[in-house]
Amino acid sequence: MRARLVQVVLLAVGCVGFAAPVRGQGTLSTQGFGYPLGGLSTRAAATGGALSEFDHLSSRNPAALTLWGRTGLYVQYDPEFRSVESGAATDRTTTSRFGAIAAGFTVGERWSIGVSSHAFLDRSWATNFRSGQRLGDDSVSYAERFSSKGGINDNRVAVAYRLHPKVVLGAGLHLLSGENRLNLVREFDDSVRYGTLTRDISLTYSGTAASAGIVVSPFRRLALAGSYRQGGSMKLRVVDTLRTEANVPSRYGVAVRLEPLSGVSLLVGADRTEWSRMNGLGSASAAAQDTWEYSAGAQFAGQRLRNTPWTYSVGYRQRDLPFAAAGVPVTEKLFAGGLGIPIAGPRGMLELALQRAVREAATATSERAWLLSVGFIVRP
Repeated sequence: MRARLVQVVLLAVGCVGFAAPVRGQGTLSTQGFGYPLGGLSTRAAATGGALSEFDHLSSRNPAALTLWGRTGLYVQYDPEFRSVESGAATDRTTTSRFGAIAAGFTVGERWSIGVSSHAFLDRSWATNFRSGQRLGDDSVSYAERFSSKGGINDNRVAVAYRLHPKVVLGAGLHLLSGENRLNLVREFDDSVRYGTLTRDISLTYSGTAASAGIVVSPFRRLALAGSYRQGGSMKLRVVDTLRTEANVPSRYGVAVRLEPLSGVSLLVGADRTEWSRMNGLGSASAAAQDTWEYSAGAQFAGQRLRNTPWTYSVGYRQRDLPFAAAGVPVTEKLFAGGLGIPIAGPRGMLELALQRAVREAATATSERAWLLSVGFIVRP
């Protein structure tokens, strides 16, 4: 029996789920190695991600770091309130995430430097089900709980250089690291005779990548941005023993910002992530697919507080998620809105964003979620 339980836990190492998507990892969105957060700040999330290529608080384009201006510190909290429906059954969960922490400063008139850590893949879920097995001449039933906590973070150090008043270049180095803490508890109905069995295991991840980006403003009210990340090797260890090796997903993205009126910005963007480069890090059932992401949003400047304007944002984002549920691709649509509130003039800004996520696959299971994001910027 011990050997069988160890095998069950090792299946989790390979990200092998159960037959049904709801049982497999409790949701549509946390299959495989987890839910991709996208490296978005609260401000960028409020525009559906369309602002991300121009945003110094997001992790996508290092050329955007020049927007730090003066030295600053940023922290972000991202809870998710999720409901999953499968047939007549409904399950509701709340997941707490610390989305980002970042700091930046300028050197002279042309250079900007930033360090940050963003949530990359979140793999927090739990599932409960009943089953049974034969033990000798007996047939015994049990309740089993399988859970995972943790994820992978994208840690970046980057620089930006203003080559020309209308051209900014940027480059960054990334270290991806994280941990999944897996727990399996099997409680037999006849606990006096068979007891309760518990197994814990930790998976650790490490990987590297490099990124480059550019922001160009050919005209006064028009800006173009693009970035590229080249993924390096990525390793999975179980209790400090190297088990598998693959690659960090490469990605590239482009965006356009148009300001038809003073205080109004219209944004569109597209992003491609090569998630299939992670294949081989887990089992064949955890195979990832390359995905496209499309976004559109708008920002508006409002009333001023201590000579700093409030900002209002709306946006829409559509994408496929990298990991399938029971072999079926999962799509996600997000409707977003938010605001930025100056609380200490230019020295402090509270950012709020609310997203409504609709996740579906060609199965009987559907998922809905509210994603709240709270960001706080301090400039001493």
